[in-house]
Amino acid sequence: MVLHLTKFSDHGLVLHAVDSTAGRRSFLVRGIKRGNAVAVFHPLSILDVVSAESPKSTISLLREWDPVQPLHGIRGDLVKSSLAMFISEVLYRSLTSELADPQLFDWLCDVVARLDAAEGSVANYPACFLVSYAVRMGFMPGAAIEPAGMFSAEDAALFQQFLSTPYEEAMGIPLSGTRRQAFARKMLQYLSWHLGTSIDAKSLDVLHAVLA
Repeated sequence: MVLHLTKFSDHGLVLHAVDSTAGRRSFLVRGIKRGNAVAVFHPLSILDVVSAESPKSTISLLREWDPVQPLHGIRGDLVKSSLAMFISEVLYRSLTSELADPQLFDWLCDVVARLDAAEGSVANYPACFLVSYAVRMGFMPGAAIEPAGMFSAEDAALFQQFLSTPYEEAMGIPLSGTRRQAFARKMLQYLSWHLGTSIDAKSLDVLHAVLA
């Protein structure tokens, strides 16, 4: 699953991804310009790949790649594309383990498929994703090890509301854009503290502007 691309050379890219069998991985993609790569390596694209390992490098050479599913719903919609960029950035900054976690990978595939197929408003999708992701990683507000006051009573209640509400109904929870963004920032701080890394998702501001 594609998380991020970085430039390696004029005709080379490093693809940062999460693998169903090897956790977080990086691949070198040669002979392709960044502009031409976007359609294939769109954030959250799920690919079947053939790679070549090198004993001299931790980066594998990507030789072949094919999309598992086209994700037309995400690619053809500005809001969904912005959501995919946000989710992929959160994963890129928070998933660091090189150990396989097939259950997590399957869950992420479900997240992508649901976003791709979603109809109607998806404004609550970032909050819904972040709550589900926190629980999937084993974190719940109110744990004894958490610093006092990390969640306000209102934020803790909203967390529980998203957690206990079916997806279709969760998309209809009435929230202002400002409240959604503030809650998403709190969730990023919460995940950052638990995972010991900074999840400064700059795409959140872009997403907020798109959803406004």
